[in-house]
Amino acid sequence: MVGSTRGRVRRMRFVAPLSALVAAGLIAAAAFGSSGGAATSNAQAQEIAKLRAQLALTQQDARLWQQLVQNFRPAKGLGLNSMSDHEVLMLPSGLLMALHFDSMNLAKAKNLNWVAVGIPGVFTKADQARVNKLYGPGVTHFHDLKTDVHGGKPGTKGVWFIHIGARNFTSPFGKVTQGKIDPNFMPTIPPK
Repeated sequence: MVGSTRGRVRRMRFVAPLSALVAAGLIAAAAFGSSGGAATSNAQAQEIAKLRAQLALTQQDARLWQQLVQNFRPAKGLGLNSMSDHEVLMLPSGLLMALHFDSMNLAKAKNLNWVAVGIPGVFTKADQARVNKLYGPGVTHFHDLKTDVHGGKPGTKGVWFIHIGARNFTSPFGKVTQGKIDPNFMPTIPPK
């Protein structure tokens, strides 16, 4: 792990124990807070059960997040300064999976905007058509990983990206719908 991922994982390692401590305190307060009879005891028991369930979900989220990000190589590790708002996983095949956040400084990110899949290819109209035929429409953006530019010279090797909205919001390219391919994401028109 390198860079921002290491910091995020460190923070996540403390989230579950801190959440556990807070939840334990709330559970204890609910259990010993008042003695107003059977109705209060029943309400307290329900509140304690609810807090325990929330704690279990928080711990699971933290564990799953740690498992996910420990396999990611940050864009900085790939030399992609223009993608510093991404967490990027590159498979040995050259396929990429990227989490695209709402801030170029990941420590300040508040939202996940897109999940992107990157397919190796070359910057030509024919190759864009090939990738669209294989993976469906929505391959709109090409990135030259070697020179870290959007688009590039005709025939440049790089990655074609498909971006899927992670939430409903309005981006600089238009309206994004959660769970749908964003056909307007930063189009790079390839040469013929």
